Amino acid sequence: MVQETMMVRDERAAVSRDRPRHGRRTRGNEIWLVLERAARDHHFIAQLTHQGDEALQSYDLSWQEKAALLSGDIRWIEAHVGKLSPRLRTWLDCRLEQENW
Repeated sequence: MVQETMMVRDERAAVSRDRPRHGRRTRGNEIWLVLERAARDHHFIAQLTHQGDEALQSYDLSWQEKAALLSGDIRWIEAHVGKLSPRLRTWLDCRLEQENW
């Protein structure tokens, strides 16, 4: 898979990261965007924890993707978007440690 460094903008900051090269934002890329933001934004992690669906409204995610993100289903996510670095697993690891179902 070809990788490129891209600038991703959201309301709070611009960040550089590696992601698969595609001509447009795809569903798998949306998961990467959520995980990237969670890795750098502790406020966003709190939003995901307490207002999960609301925190994900600005992302184009299917209900399966939302469910996997909000439940910390690393296995499902990695099966659909590829192996995650420890940095991108930040939110998922936090979610699993919470045991708040």
